[in-house]
Amino acid sequence: MKQSPLLRSLAVACCCLFFRLSGPAGLGDSLAQAAEYVVAPTGDDRAAGDATAPLRTISEAARRAMPGDTVLVRAGVYRERISPLRSGQPGSPIIYRGEKLGTVFVRGSELWAPAWRREAESVYSALPDEALFNDDAYLDSGNPFQVPLASTPYGRNGRPEKQRFDYGDPNLVYTCGQIIVNGEPFTQVPFLREVESQTGTWTCHPETGRITINFGSLNPTDQTVEITTRRRIFAPHIRGLGHIIVEGFVFEHCGNQYPTNFWNTPVWAQAGAVGLRGGHHWIVRNNMIRYAHTVGIDVGAGGGNNERTETTSATIALAGQDNLIERNYIVDNGAAGLIGLDSTRMVIRGNVILRNNTLGFIGNKRYEHAGIKCHNIKDGLIEGNYIADNPLNDGVWLDNRFPGTRVTRNVIVNNGRKGVFLEMSDYDFDTALVDHNILVGNRLIQFYVHDASGSTVMHNLIANSPPASRFGQGAYIYQVTTRTRTRHHSLYNNIFVNHKTMLDINYPAYRSGPQRLDHNVYDAAPHDPTFIINSASDRPSPWSPEEFIELVRSDLGQYASGLVTLDGGKRAAMTLPLWRTFWAAHGLPNDRHSVTRQDMSVSYDAARCELSLAIPFDPAAVGSTNHAWIDKDFFGAPVPQDGGALPGPFQNLKQGRNTFRVWEGLPLLASGELPGGKD
Repeated sequence: MKQSPLLRSLAVACCCLFFRLSGPAGLGDSLAQAAEYVVAPTGDDRAAGDATAPLRTISEAARRAMPGDTVLVRAGVYRERISPLRSGQPGSPIIYRGEKLGTVFVRGSELWAPAWRREAESVYSALPDEALFNDDAYLDSGNPFQVPLASTPYGRNGRPEKQRFDYGDPNLVYTCGQIIVNGEPFTQVPFLREVESQTGTWTCHPETGRITINFGSLNPTDQTVEITTRRRIFAPHIRGLGHIIVEGFVFEHCGNQYPTNFWNTPVWAQAGAVGLRGGHHWIVRNNMIRYAHTVGIDVGAGGGNNERTETTSATIALAGQDNLIERNYIVDNGAAGLIGLDSTRMVIRGNVILRNNTLGFIGNKRYEHAGIKCHNIKDGLIEGNYIADNPLNDGVWLDNRFPGTRVTRNVIVNNGRKGVFLEMSDYDFDTALVDHNILVGNRLIQFYVHDASGSTVMHNLIANSPPASRFGQGAYIYQVTTRTRTRHHSLYNNIFVNHKTMLDINYPAYRSGPQRLDHNVYDAAPHDPTFIINSASDRPSPWSPEEFIELVRSDLGQYASGLVTLDGGKRAAMTLPLWRTFWAAHGLPNDRHSVTRQDMSVSYDAARCELSLAIPFDPAAVGSTNHAWIDKDFFGAPVPQDGGALPGPFQNLKQGRNTFRVWEGLPLLASGELPGGKD
């Protein structure tokens, strides 16, 4: 028999009562209201934990906290891994709250003042005490300096590449450790000779564990030196806890691993400085996550498990569901800002994601990084984030399925690779939505797809692909493996400005297929061959270059003389009229209402967060494709659904010079800067 709502409510209440009564000693007997546990640097973990007798560690407060309780942490530095022991309940979360953002620091490092041994003029060494490394829950080692990085950073090829690809220096090894001097992470190098020649560097001897640092003109005994002693900072050991709120902290300095092949190599699991560990109904907001050795925060039900003990909560079936990541600074981390596998209804909103991938991971088996990278995100929302200046990183990368997910109203500018990257899916039209984003100046491609199908891309500003990139595409869609297919993409009502190539799309056959395009505005002259069909419709291409060009010529028929061949015959470039003719030959009325317009320009002033857009025509004359999913523009204004919407992300766009302040969220901070302006 089904339980009535009343009986279900009584059962939940009894469960909460049991939790409170069976909790640790010293919690008090009152059930009338939730408790608040206060933590302060001057506290004592044997104290009551109230405002007059605070606790010393957040971990002790976590041990005591029950559903509905709040852990209030006063200003100071806390050096611990916080691992919540239990879930909150619906309507009664457990809250971990720093009293003011920028004043409460939780660090995965310890102060280190060893007996330094001078090795050369500015070079000193010391051996860490193993007792420092107190986060020992892992399959490999709790000492980050004894854990080799799974892939080599800085564009170098070392032992991991030698083992996997038979190239690289077998003696070149980086570790998961970090050395921080006066608040600034020093640069790890693999060889002693490099330390001796470069100020601000360090290395760890693999056999002895001795660490050697080049302090330059600094006397090490007069400096604040910190050494990462923990692999993570805030992450439960129990997987699948729910209803937890984390807000108001600066999380920094941890020695975590790069998640190479995380899906089949447990020691390389996705494990951020902050980790939900399969959590559900979490809210992580108003924090700063910085200086993680690799990953800032991990989310989702998957991602692997690098801990020796596999303990799951009673609500593990809800893992990865209904999490909110909101208004955080995720900055200056070694690889990724946010990553995750298997999330459902996750919202990532209002975050500032800057300068991640500081270690420069690029190349084979360095794929697990971006400002935001999600595998198998279902019904997700990535909205209103500022994602910029992440070196060698993509802005948003959705990989291995993304049904029902929306990427909207984000500022994605000046990242080192792609703006938005979709990979590995096979869906019908209209499975995911990318709309009203500002994709400007990302250094490779603005919108990029391979081995993926099913996106609808509408009302975006897609601008300023650097001339130095190979083809300078605004949008690039093609097949690189045989894993799945690349088709069923719809590009409507977008503005493309300042690209060598407006669109580069694979021929609609084999693993490719139909695409839909209309009501776009392209920054080109009518005679510019800036629309490309590429031959990457399967892997390898089904055609020789000669066969491919002849195939496209046959599609164009009497107009084939206007075709331009590129890349030795692997690409066929054409004008917009030829482009329409090509698609019509495949029964697709693409770009019938799209227009080419010259003399558009886009510039972005990052200091002012101002976007300048010159439109030398009436944007209302273009018309639009309607879509039921489209509701509001970049600024939240309604978008007409009568065919009269303006192209691009702004419904107040006008002919002439337009200037928009595109970010009014969290203040943008320079590297090393804290909220409130102090470090």
